[in-house]
Amino acid sequence: MPIVRPRLGGVRKVVMELKILRKSLKQTLETGLGQTRQHMDRCGTREGQPILFDRTENKSREEKIFQRKEEYKGHVIGVWGMWVELSER
Repeated sequence: MPIVRPRLGGVRKVVMELKILRKSLKQTLETGLGQTRQHMDRCGTREGQPILFDRTENKSREEKIFQRKEEYKGHVIGVWGMWVELSER
């Protein structure tokens, strides 16, 4: 999902890729970084950030929430980890 933000002298485009952590952080990151990079190319931007939602029950909030940078095929991409509270249905 590209976000377009007007700014002085033009616009700033940032791709935000939303992912749910299903198997492992490593697998979700590999998929998310690849998809984010593809969307960045399509949108003609150099900025992209996958956001990973972790619904794992046996992890603390502190383990789920993070911000870091990952390198993917020569590009540095910011990654966000988010905490999701599961509610009873």
